[in-house]
Amino acid sequence: MRMSDGKTILIVDDDPDFVESNRDLLEAYGYSVHAAHNGADGLDLARKVRPDVLILDVMMATNTEGFEVARKIPETPELKGLRVLLVTGVTKDMHLPFGFEPDASWLPVDRVLEKPIAPNRLLTEIQKVLGEANPKGENSHAG
Repeated sequence: MRMSDGKTILIVDDDPDFVESNRDLLEAYGYSVHAAHNGADGLDLARKVRPDVLILDVMMATNTEGFEVARKIPETPELKGLRVLLVTGVTKDMHLPFGFEPDASWLPVDRVLEKPIAPNRLLTEIQKVLGEANPKGENSHAG
């Protein structure tokens, strides 16, 4: 597996076990990892650290908090182009507002991943979004 070239990852999730286990894995691969436990703190931290990838949980303080954060990212000038992996334990069989579908094409995110997610799968998805051309505009963060 390729090393991270000093890329920064921000995990916004209210599950401390998810955050810490993935922090350990990602740091072992050379990523700089930051974490926040709710959407407001996550947005503030994202503005400060300008991550290359945001791993964003859907259900935190509310059942739609991650959706709300995802929608704010393109409206935030310093976060335009931020790659977003949305993670959720919610399956399409459960009722969610806004006509949620697993592809979440109505949200400005790169991927939707269902929890529980194996750490190696998460790592692979991060590497995929970092290796792709950035269709949302250039990310001003230079690493």
